[in-house]
Amino acid sequence: MSQPPQRLFTVLLLLAVLGSSLYWLLLDVDAPNDQDWDANRQNLPDIDVLQHRINSRLFNDEGVATEGMGADIDAIMDTSSMEAKLAGLTKHVTTTRQPTETELATFYEQHKSQYRESSRFSFKQVIFSRSKHGGQATLKASQALEHYLQQGVIPQGDQSPLAERYFSATSTRVDNEFGNNFGQKLFNLVKDGDLPCWTGPITSNHGVHLVCIDNAIVGAVPELTDVRSQVINDWRFSVSKMD
Repeated sequence: MSQPPQRLFTVLLLLAVLGSSLYWLLLDVDAPNDQDWDANRQNLPDIDVLQHRINSRLFNDEGVATEGMGADIDAIMDTSSMEAKLAGLTKHVTTTRQPTETELATFYEQHKSQYRESSRFSFKQVIFSRSKHGGQATLKASQALEHYLQQGVIPQGDQSPLAERYFSATSTRVDNEFGNNFGQKLFNLVKDGDLPCWTGPITSNHGVHLVCIDNAIVGAVPELTDVRSQVINDWRFSVSKMD
């Protein structure tokens, strides 16, 4: 006689469990674990308590950031300090003064090689690497050149990532690959119209070289009127550094 009430109790209990699961599923939230959600919510600290905890953790009694929290973080927001630093950095960058015609012409005459158009060189090169010869690289190159001049033996250098022969390479490309103003050094070898083969030694970022120049097209120097704006800017920069 006691079975029906027991079955009824079991059914009701099952319905209660299923109903609870369905409730949380419909709400699309996680079901509470050990405590009722409303109870947890009631135990959360209010805004004032949270703010007090944050302040006590990040700042000391004087309102200064505690150690390890970037005590100088407010300094970067000081606009007057930033303006002063910027003014110091840019103080000598340029000037607005306009040069006289004499000043501009004199400056251009002194620096006209800087405005030369790119030259082109066709040449062979051998390298004596500093990584292999150290401080003896220049001596090794000079000995190889002397051996060539006396006996006609073509210089043999070391292996390197550089090409052994370049065809119509611009001075810009040469500078980029060799470094150490190598294009200007080639120009200095041919500026009198000669095409030396072999000659050197001349240095680069990679080592010491002997070169044989087959052909060279020297870049023209433009007239001042063609590069006037650039020369004025360069003159201003030069003057600002002396102020």
